[in-house]
Amino acid sequence: MKKSFLFKSLVDYLYILNVGGFLLLLITISFGFVEINEIKGSDEDWSVLVISISCVSALTCIVFLRGVYYLRKIARHLLTNKYFSNQIIKYLKISGTHFLLAGVMFVVIMILRWIGKLRVGLLEFVYDTNLMVPLFLMIIGLFFMIQSEALLVAKNFKEENDLTV
Repeated sequence: MKKSFLFKSLVDYLYILNVGGFLLLLITISFGFVEINEIKGSDEDWSVLVISISCVSALTCIVFLRGVYYLRKIARHLLTNKYFSNQIIKYLKISGTHFLLAGVMFVVIMILRWIGKLRVGLLEFVYDTNLMVPLFLMIIGLFFMIQSEALLVAKNFKEENDLTV
């Protein structure tokens, strides 16, 4: 029970911090207090590539937040010790799908940034830890999707076993 409560608390903190940070970012950008890495310069310098990177970045953040939201729902159900419920199976699949999609969208953002650098004549291949975040998100997303299928199979076995007794 302590592990489930700790899990729920950590997921809640993650969600609250990310939603709060996203809302604060939207507010501060509208007032011009924050400069986004992709948008350096004045409004006239914005290209279709910069606008598409910004839109995909915002959409990626929203998809990630939805994945964490469904993870919060899973954590809430885990506190009731109903591990084989349809809700947990459904939310695991939805959360995994969102994390997988967010990871793929992060890779798209990286490719768009690389294309933008290539357009200005800067060809660079850099290996850094920024690549690990989208890969980790995709791995976690696939793991959650596999877990939902495994729980569904286990739930069906459990129901069959309960009927034979």
